[in-house]
Amino acid sequence: MTARFSFDSASLPDLRAQFGAQADFLDQVSHHAFDTARQLGELNVRRIILLMRQVVDDGIRIGRALLACNDPLQMGSVALRETQPAAEHLRSWQSLLMSVLASSGATLAHDANDGGWQAARRATGAEDVGAAHNPT
Repeated sequence: MTARFSFDSASLPDLRAQFGAQADFLDQVSHHAFDTARQLGELNVRRIILLMRQVVDDGIRIGRALLACNDPLQMGSVALRETQPAAEHLRSWQSLLMSVLASSGATLAHDANDGGWQAARRATGAEDVGAAHNPT
């Protein structure tokens, strides 16, 4: 069986407004996704090369400190002390990564709540459908 839908001419502008709002929202989401991917790519290109260089330098420094250690019982404390800068380098990269992701999420949330999406829902009478899920 095929379902038949009948559209009266009064509902077409509402449907166009709804589809237009959905297309605009999806356009915003895709722009934010590509912008976030670009920012992550730039972060990785700039910081990963620097991070790898720092990790190699830290590894060399740790190796030298362990070789210079005369007491085998102190090797553990020397290794722990010397790995702290490497952990700081990783932490700074993680901090930059989280800031890119957080700003992207905040921008996307702001654009999703800018009013255009809700206006399209009101135009089609779908405002009451989401009222239970969105208390604002």
